[in-house]
Parts: sequence; structure tokens; C-alpha cells
Amino acid sequence: MFWMRKCSGLPETIRPNTLGSWSGWPVIVPISMIFSRVSRTKSSKEPPMASGNPKQEAAGLVFSIQHFCLQDGPGIRSLVFFKGCPLRCVWCQNPESWKPIPELGFKKHLCTNCRTCISVCPEGAIVSPGQIRSEKCRQCFACTDACPSGALIRFGKPLSVKEIREELMPEYPFYQNSGGGVTFSGGEPTLYPEFAAHLAGSLKRDGIHLAIETCGLFHADPDTLSASGTITKKDTAQTAHPETAGRLLTLADLVLFDIKLFHPEAHRQFCGTDNRMILDNLAMLARRYHQKGGPLIWPRMPVIPGITDTPENLEGWGSLLAELRLNRLTLVPFHHLGEAKREWLQLEPGPCIHTLTGESMEKTLRVLTKIGISCFAPGEEDWPEYISS
Repeated sequence: MFWMRKCSGLPETIRPNTLGSWSGWPVIVPISMIFSRVSRTKSSKEPPMASGNPKQEAAGLVFSIQHFCLQDGPGIRSLVFFKGCPLRCVWCQNPESWKPIPELGFKKHLCTNCRTCISVCPEGAIVSPGQIRSEKCRQCFACTDACPSGALIRFGKPLSVKEIREELMPEYPFYQNSGGGVTFSGGEPTLYPEFAAHLAGSLKRDGIHLAIETCGLFHADPDTLSASGTITKKDTAQTAHPETAGRLLTLADLVLFDIKLFHPEAHRQFCGTDNRMILDNLAMLARRYHQKGGPLIWPRMPVIPGITDTPENLEGWGSLLAELRLNRLTLVPFHHLGEAKREWLQLEPGPCIHTLTGESMEKTLRVLTKIGISCFAPGEEDWPEYISS
């Protein structure tokens, strides 16, 4: 997922002067990953990875926990980023979130060629700094622990519910004083339905507001969303998948629903799969919300020049949102900050996408406003007014 993050310490210049005044929005802005601190939790023995079996799902694969974020729900929030995503959006800011396995990254510009990584690798998998025999690497990550310059970086670590709670608990006073809470993001948190539901239940027992950011591509039949927050015996008829996001979604107070391309073929072209299940899930969640049986649904759309900002795409989404009575939308400006991470992971460069201009954002705003959709910059949403209504 490509969202910009706004955390403490970022300059005020990244914020628009007024709602709907987009011409001064910068092309490139910092993201909170730059400011996020290393997790407090230290463990020499990693818990077993999430398996899909609730009795065995002892850990979820997390690639970052960030604090003091203001763009992903109301108040001051912490973000838990789950690793693994079913989409492959060509503009993605976080390609390290794609694979549901730990990964090794190499920041060439930080390497001092000290060759420490070669000497500590127990498998002899590192030929030279940045050149690794993947068939020999068993992902012990001894190289990342020993690298003195931080050139080698690990993306993804299995964390237990206890470890994540220990990381989040010192932030509870900030949540309570600001009306904030915790947001599950990714990647895609619904890839870990049982583990994420276990973590969510723990946070809810602590009285913490919970938001879930999702791409909408998850297995959840309406019948699995019971008022008690439990999964019914009937599974989704769409996939017969043994897992479901049903219980996780009933525990959420807010669902930040990412929308991208409206037409299925365009969605397949730019995101790797069609969006039929996504559209079904959006309609299902909107219906549950209006029936007072589900969490608040708040759509968000990245504004990607030439891709998501076309009149056809905007009119398609605007009409559907109006039909579903979801008349508030966060518009997230595109930036190029994901390209460096592609290089760290030795991935092919992304496609050339034009820089987003203020004029393009204004056109996007006009199309959606004409349909009756109220648009917001990230972090500028009218949460109190909307929630109270």
C-alpha cells in the first residue's frame, strides 16, 4: 500500500492550507518510516509463523510498527504493518510489504565494503556485499545483525500478540488523550485473519480504538459477520477458503477501504487482479455499516497521474460511493518514494509515472465534488463530525 504517513516531527508544509486547496501540495513528502523508531520488543527466539489455524497461529509477520501517526484514522495512532499483499499495484510505496515471508534488502549507498556480512554468514551464501546465493541463504539474518553500517536490512519479523502489545502499551496515554488508537495496515492485515483478530480482541479489551486499512481483497461472506464478533460455520461461497476476515472486521471501529481502479480490467492491468471481490466487499461493508451492524467505512483513493485520476475512473467511483452512501473520501497524492525500496530488494524499476501537479488534483476534486463526494487530504478528515452523525 502506498499511503503517505504524517507523524510527529514532519514539517507543517506538507499539509494543505485549506480543505480543497491542493495547488501547494508538494510533489515529494517525507514518510514516517524515516522517523519511526526501532521496535522495543527484543526476542532471541522467534514464535512460529501464522499458519491459518487458530490453534497454531502464534505470530503475525510484521515489517514495521510506527508511532505518532496522524493520517490513518482519528487522533494520534500507532500503525502495525503486516507483511504480505494480494495486489501488485504498479505505484506501490511499500514493495517490501508484498511477499508474506521475511526478506533481505541491501542499501548499496550505505555499504562500506567491510565484508563483515561475508564472514558471519554460516552458509557461505554471500559472495560479495549485495550479492547473495538465494539457494544457500536460509534467512538467519546474521548478516543484518552484524552489518555495522545498516546497509543490510531485514523486512519482516514474526511477532506474537504479547510482543506487539508490549510495543504499543506505552502509547496508550497518547491514544486516550487524543481520541486515537491503533491501525492495522500492510501489506494486507486480513491475510492474517485469526492472528489479527486475536490481537484486535486484546486491544479492544484494553479500550483501544481500532482501525483496519485494507485493499478489500479478503474472504468474508456477509453471513460470517455476526453481531457477537464470532465466525459462523458458513464460510464464503466465493472461495470456500478456510479463513475469513469476519471476526476481525467485527472488532474494528473503522475500516479504511482503499479504492484504486473502478473497472475490473483496468484494476487487473495496474494492480495484478480484477476488483470484483473488492467491489462486493465494499458494498457488503457499507450495507453492514448503515444497518448499524458493522464498523465505520471510510474510502481512500491514491491519486495516480494518468491512472486513477481519469474522468472515467473518478466518475465510476464517485457514482458507486454515492449509491452506497459513502460520501466522504480521502485523496492521497502520489509520490515516487517507493522506487528506492525496489532497488534495495533488487526488483525491476516501476513504470514511469508523471509527477502529480496541483492542477491534476484540482481536476480530481472537481469531478468528485460535482457527484456529491466530500474530499479530504490525509489527516484532515472530519472524524468527530462524521462519527457523531
